[in-house]
This record gives sequence, C-alpha cells and structure tokens, in this order.
Amino acid sequence: MSQLKGPVRFRFRAPQDDVDVMIQGDVEWVSALREDLGLADVGWMQPMATTGRTVQEQNESDEGSEEPDDDSPVLLESDVAVLLPGPPPDPSRVPTVRRVIGEMDLDDEMEKLGIEHPRSPTAEELSEIISEMGEPEPITSQVSTDPIAEAWLQRLMRIAVRKFGVTALPISVIDSAACEQLDRSGAELELWLEGMWRLGKLVKVHGGERYGYGPNPRWLEAD
Repeated sequence: MSQLKGPVRFRFRAPQDDVDVMIQGDVEWVSALREDLGLADVGWMQPMATTGRTVQEQNESDEGSEEPDDDSPVLLESDVAVLLPGPPPDPSRVPTVRRVIGEMDLDDEMEKLGIEHPRSPTAEELSEIISEMGEPEPITSQVSTDPIAEAWLQRLMRIAVRKFGVTALPISVIDSAACEQLDRSGAELELWLEGMWRLGKLVKVHGGERYGYGPNPRWLEAD
C-alpha cells in the first residue's frame, strides 16, 4: 500500500466503551496526534479529497488572521468527499430502458394483473345474481320508509360497484333487474328513488337524455 499524503481522516470506534474518535487534517499532523493519544495500532486512516486549501492550512490561516478574507477559499463539510474502495461508477454500464409515450396498452396490462375493465352490467346479469340471494335483513341503522326494499337496493348497488366497477345504474336497469325485490316499478320506483336521493342515501347522475342513481358511500357500507 502506498504511503498516504495530503489530508486524511482517522477514525476509531469502540461502542462498548462509548469511544468514538475522528481526526481530520494533514497526514503528518494526524499521525503525530494519533501517536500522542496512543492510538497508533487501532482504527483506520483514509485519504480525503478536498477543494481549496487543506484542513491544516485553513486552521493555521484562521489562527493567524484577525478578520476573515471574503475572497479566500473556505473548506466546508460539503467540500470533503470520502474515497471509497473499488472502481468509480460507470453510467454507461447501466441498461437504458426507453418507452414511447402512449405506447402502453392499458387494457392489456390490466388484464395481466387480473383487473377487469369496468363495464355497465345488463339488467339480466344483475337480476340473475340477486335472484340467487336469500332475503336480506331489513335496514335498522337508519330511518327507512321500507327497510326490506332498501336492503335489496343496497345489495344491488354493492354488486354494481364491487363486481362491475360502475358507480351508478340507469333507472330502467334498476327497474328491470329488481322490480320484484323492490316491490315497485315505473313511476312509483322513480318517486321512491328520488326520495332516497333527497335523504342523502343515493346520488343522482345525469347522462344525456336519461339519468340514474348511485350509492352514497356511507349508506352503501351501512348495515
């Protein structure tokens, strides 16, 4: 190993004895102080890369000058870089990955992850699902004019949101899918859904010539 020159850092740590020593400066000064402290055979010393004057020169200049010279270089903590072992980093060895913006097929990537693309369910699909369910428990956590019908509507909305990823259903789909369970149809169903919206249990969604209703999240999670 070649002899160290210039600024160096000496470090010795003994955590079990609560000892942590670090000395920085020119190699001759650090070595002499290390000998005086009886640390010649312990710890390690490594070179430091600096900009401007060395630490020792800066200390001597500070001691001999009453007023700082604004034009003189000052060695800051950020000016000191530890020389690490091994070859320097080589950015050319890092593989480059380039993608054209807009090139990704989102539908294909979602399919790979097992995520179904949201789509509006048909009345037949919804009717088939709820027809296989037993009668729900009536709504008891909130004031309701028809606890059983509201429980069925809640089920219908949960299926639409969780299985198909939609946030609202057209009135015609609600009517065709669950008029039997809701025990109302046509204008009577529309008036009842309007009342649920006014109570804050549903949200109204306008879509061109028709509109539908979706669940208020707090109502959807209520039992």
